[in-house]
Amino acid sequence: MDMDILKNYQNFKIYFTFFLIWISIQFGDIVEDYIGYVLVISIGILHGANDLLILSIRQKVKILDKENLITYLGIVFICFLLFYIQPFFSICLFILISSYHFGEEHFSRNISVNWWFDIFYYSTYGLLLFAILFTFALDNVKEIMVELTGNYFNNNEVTITLITSGVFFLLLNVFLIIKKKINLSNFLKELFYLALIAVVFNTSSLILGFAIYFILWHSIPSILGQIEFISGDFNKKNIIFYLKKGAIFWGFSILGLLLLYVIFIDVEILNSLIFMILFAVTAPHIWVMNKMKN
Repeated sequence: MDMDILKNYQNFKIYFTFFLIWISIQFGDIVEDYIGYVLVISIGILHGANDLLILSIRQKVKILDKENLITYLGIVFICFLLFYIQPFFSICLFILISSYHFGEEHFSRNISVNWWFDIFYYSTYGLLLFAILFTFALDNVKEIMVELTGNYFNNNEVTITLITSGVFFLLLNVFLIIKKKINLSNFLKELFYLALIAVVFNTSSLILGFAIYFILWHSIPSILGQIEFISGDFNKKNIIFYLKKGAIFWGFSILGLLLLYVIFIDVEILNSLIFMILFAVTAPHIWVMNKMKN
């Protein structure tokens, strides 16, 4: 990908993050949550809309082969079943695989040592993000988790996760610096980014805080990489092609969410269904992104 594009977007997301921090200070949780939902429903869903197209391109076929399609749908089915049987375990698993996915998207372009190190490093970064988020919004997280599972993470568990992931992240980066995989300035830059994200989580509602990271720091960079993978270059024509290909999936997703909102008046049931769907589509998306990057 053109490094100028990456650099320009890097600058944009930092400036826009500061802008959204200002927005979160000016308005209450209701307005913040609406902004967060709009961001997730629009760009968040879009960033996973072309998974099947990416699989078919990776296999160099016009129509996705049955084996990959069955695997993709199988992962979706297993996630639905798992959440139905063990909702609390499903949330823990969702956090773990999302942690790896966030770290992979953030670092895989620049940092790779070996398979085991990469998994541990990416996952540690993602767990640190979740721990910071849960630290600043633990009451809201408890409320949602009790609605979904009847259980929740307590203060000690979140604190231990925060300290442990923070220490491991520090040690792993010291190792990378010693091995000259990164330099000190890169590490300090990442610490600045983490501090900025922590400010976001502290000043914003749970929904908006997560949406800011998920959209600006994860989904849009992922979309840039997907466009490059699908079309070979990043330009206006290829952006339009990506949007057209993802429009059908995105439209059905929005329609499905609206129907769920209309049909299920019970907030607890609606929250469970939305998380079940989110879990079910996130797991195969991570599998597709891993295949794309490798």
